[in-house]
Amino acid sequence: MQTVKKILILFVACFTFFFAKAQEDSVLYARDSVIEIEKECYERFFELADQIPDLKKITVITKAKRTQTLAAFKEANDMGHFSQQCLSDLDGDGKMELLVWNYTGGAHCCDELYVFKNIAPNKYQFVANTFAGNVCITESKEAIYSFSELFGYFFTCYACAYEDTSVTGPVPVHSIILKYNKGKLSVQPGNAELKNIITDNLAKLGELTYQPLNDEIDQDNGLRKEFALNLAVFYYSFGKNLVETKKLFDKYYRYPDAKKVWSEFVKTLNWIKSENSF
Repeated sequence: MQTVKKILILFVACFTFFFAKAQEDSVLYARDSVIEIEKECYERFFELADQIPDLKKITVITKAKRTQTLAAFKEANDMGHFSQQCLSDLDGDGKMELLVWNYTGGAHCCDELYVFKNIAPNKYQFVANTFAGNVCITESKEAIYSFSELFGYFFTCYACAYEDTSVTGPVPVHSIILKYNKGKLSVQPGNAELKNIITDNLAKLGELTYQPLNDEIDQDNGLRKEFALNLAVFYYSFGKNLVETKKLFDKYYRYPDAKKVWSEFVKTLNWIKSENSF
């Protein structure tokens, strides 16, 4: 799995030169992925949480069932000075969870969050992780996970996105909310309002003029990415039902390359599932 992460990081790093200028103007387009905003969010959470004075006095059991000190865990996972750690009671059961946050570096990539549960004094066991979600932990200890990073190059450039600032335009729907409880990260279920927003967004996107892609490196105006972001939120917010997600896609994405776009969406979705514990 580390190899897959390194390939992703290498891939997005290769785009740095080609899209450096575009990124200067990307705040409005990639507003879910602005590093400065997310940095302020996660830093606020870690600053308010209980600090760990000596990482060598904390023992962790990793996902691979390896027992090591927290200091050794961070070193083994190449966590540099961007990483942070803290103790916080995420589910209000009176027990502290250990959280480790890391930024891997590279163009747009990637944040990692590890959650460990307490099993003995100064000893914690891995229970969950997230990857490349620009995760923001709120004051209520909910984790906002954005799909903008992993769908960043979905048939377009990272900074490119469909933009409609009119009052009747689609409402940006790019994120889900994760809650920790009893050793598990779960997605907050969607409600009728969210479902209506997503279906309304897809209906509006489906009425836009089709932009054909002439080759494998051609890029659109962000339309396909916007479809994918809405569908990803729907999939996770409404029971991870791929059949119902495909029905939405078929209903509103009526363009000639539908088969190819759906295939790429499922591939990305499967990769997200393989790298995250929700």
